[in-house]
Amino acid sequence: MLEASTVCQLELAVDPLYLDFFLNFAPTGCSHQHDIAPERVDRLSSDMSHRITTAACLIIGDEVLNAKIKDLNSYSFAKYCFELGIELRKVMVVPDESDEIVEAIRSMQRYDFVVTSGGIGPTHDDITYESLAKAYNLPVEIDKETEARMNRLAKNPPKDRPALERQAALRMATFPRGPNVTKYFVADDLWVPVVAIDHRIHVLPGIPRLFNRLLNGLMPLLVDRLDTRKYIRRYISTKMSESGMAAPLTELQEKYGPDGVKIGSYPHIECGCNTVSIICNHENDLSDKVVAEVIEKVAGHEISADEEAKLH
Repeated sequence: MLEASTVCQLELAVDPLYLDFFLNFAPTGCSHQHDIAPERVDRLSSDMSHRITTAACLIIGDEVLNAKIKDLNSYSFAKYCFELGIELRKVMVVPDESDEIVEAIRSMQRYDFVVTSGGIGPTHDDITYESLAKAYNLPVEIDKETEARMNRLAKNPPKDRPALERQAALRMATFPRGPNVTKYFVADDLWVPVVAIDHRIHVLPGIPRLFNRLLNGLMPLLVDRLDTRKYIRRYISTKMSESGMAAPLTELQEKYGPDGVKIGSYPHIECGCNTVSIICNHENDLSDKVVAEVIEKVAGHEISADEEAKLH
């Protein structure tokens, strides 16, 4: 969960109209509840056939690239994927430029579960929906169900605003339209849906608390499409230099890589040590065997995840 102070700091840079429409009815922290009713899950899951084993994340926004805000959503998504046993294969950051977004979306269609973050507000530079439509050669139009929810749930609904503000607000309800477009309302108190194409590309807000809430709200729709694999991660601490570890770790990676094992080394210069990360699939759990061999090769000892985190 994100620290509240960090979330607030990021949100101060967001357009007030965007905040007004989204955050007036969002909780103060990231929700981990799955708000989709069971009958809705059954209905929406019936036509989602492709399995989810790989994922990608597209962060959209000039404000990330020019250091106005710090991206936290790709980290949240990476953690989400790791805990579900999904292999996150790519994270990209692109500016608020349609051609860049379209190119990135098309390059990510090879992955099973893709999320985008940002670019769905009311201003001229919020162009994620229209860029997504362009990538799939689809028209865009105001979604009447979303507009109705905005008018019912927003503190200052579009119907009560001056014409120009109403027009800007309805940009947030203007989605690609087509037989392969689906929208998921994952919480009864939020008007904003997750818009998806091909049950593959999922559009999420850039505000971290909403990104996390909607992402967690998608969980019931994903569980039946996931493999049963889960990842196990263990750590070895050693005083051996990375150059000293290079040959034995390469040997072990080549030995166990075909079984899905991933071995990586990370320096902690200030602490005078290095750590080795070992990730295994719990279904063919080789972690005990690999850990024992790594300890022998690098003259190290196993440490907990909490101990490793304190080294950063």
